[in-house]
Amino acid sequence: MLFAPTCSLLDGLIWLIVYFAITHVSGGYNVVTPEALFLPLGVIIVALAIVGAYKARMDFASLRYASEHLIACAAGCAAAAILLYMGASFGPHATSSRGIFTVSFLLFAILSLIYRRIFWFNDVKFRTQGKLLAIVNEQLGPIFYRDYQASGLVHEVRYVASTATVHGKRIAGEGTPVADLKVDQLLSHLDLENVTAYEAIVLATDIAQLDPMIAKRLAIIHFDELPVYTMHSFYENYWERIPLHVLGPAWPIEAEFILVQHSVYSALKRLFDFFIVLFLLLTALPIMLVTALAIVILDGFPIIYSQPRAGIHGDPFTLYKFRTMRVGSDRGDGYTREGDSRVSKLGNFLRKTRLDELPQLWNVLKGDMSMIGPRAEWMRLVTDYEKQIPYYHFRHLVRPGITGWAQVNYPYGASLEDALQKFSYDLYYIQNFSLRLDAEVLLKTLHVVLFGKGR
Repeated sequence: MLFAPTCSLLDGLIWLIVYFAITHVSGGYNVVTPEALFLPLGVIIVALAIVGAYKARMDFASLRYASEHLIACAAGCAAAAILLYMGASFGPHATSSRGIFTVSFLLFAILSLIYRRIFWFNDVKFRTQGKLLAIVNEQLGPIFYRDYQASGLVHEVRYVASTATVHGKRIAGEGTPVADLKVDQLLSHLDLENVTAYEAIVLATDIAQLDPMIAKRLAIIHFDELPVYTMHSFYENYWERIPLHVLGPAWPIEAEFILVQHSVYSALKRLFDFFIVLFLLLTALPIMLVTALAIVILDGFPIIYSQPRAGIHGDPFTLYKFRTMRVGSDRGDGYTREGDSRVSKLGNFLRKTRLDELPQLWNVLKGDMSMIGPRAEWMRLVTDYEKQIPYYHFRHLVRPGITGWAQVNYPYGASLEDALQKFSYDLYYIQNFSLRLDAEVLLKTLHVVLFGKGR
């Protein structure tokens, strides 16, 4: 109960300290007025409240929250600037320095995020995960168990049998947990054991199999006591991907993918891409020249590798990269595997640092690609994937990207199974197409580049 007012007070103190400190360091020429102090503070508190910055159980260590926090501060800065310089300070009187105002917001955004992360890492009781109840049947139970084990989550999971054929048996073979509770015993179990001991209930079963009275009670629990997730919603909320094995035939209509292409953000994103890539091309030009020279010296010509890839609507385009493999290597295996002998030593370095992707800035400038989106896949592989993976063509609803949600969440794929896993992330990205998600991709990409992960 004290978390929200305490954070509000800390945010206020940080803003005032930063503002006055920068004013002092700059020589004291800044005009300090009440509206310059308190109007931006009010705006930023509202902006942070919208993204959950004052909720004690928010995962402040996640990149998702970090991206939302920084976006909220940027939006708050813009809104406060409009209110301050076009409203409250309108007229002949001097007002706060715009430079000091902007730098204060930048430092505030960083410091307010840092102390929240410190809180999260140090106060264990606020991030202790509760138990999960998983209602399972013989088909979806093993799938949920295997995916959960591979996810890295550490909840204690109690398995509940939705059918008599599952009760008392192991979920996914020898060594796996037993579904020791029947679904008709679930409600009395929750009544006897404090429901707050659980974090959520997961329906890894066919909902139509459940007794209508139990389904009704679960709906009441969902709204009054704790979340009840279908497998689809659990995967989206906890793992930020869409489970392909539970998608029904009506899912594409329910997901409303057509809205992606006609959203306001889709148009704005193309505009952002254009100006961002112009800036990056100018700043990265020396690096590109050095990289090209290194390729000529160590690996010879050609410098650039080009290949037909699938773009928006599935239309082919020519993708450009710095060459990292021996000439003619693309005639063999369509996948680049760990320790692939076709990749040169310089090429391996370029792949780890993502420098081989720099020529794709030209693709972005032309409109073939975006800075952020699903991986631009080889046309030869796309033809195979569309035959084997349901809904694969939905990847083409948005422009492919230099980096993307699947690329930063799943290692480089070298099989059909890997393609399925990455596609589940691509679908999540397309269905949740937004500035917030793009900001999270950007933060994760920086992490990957700085720490040299991936290939």
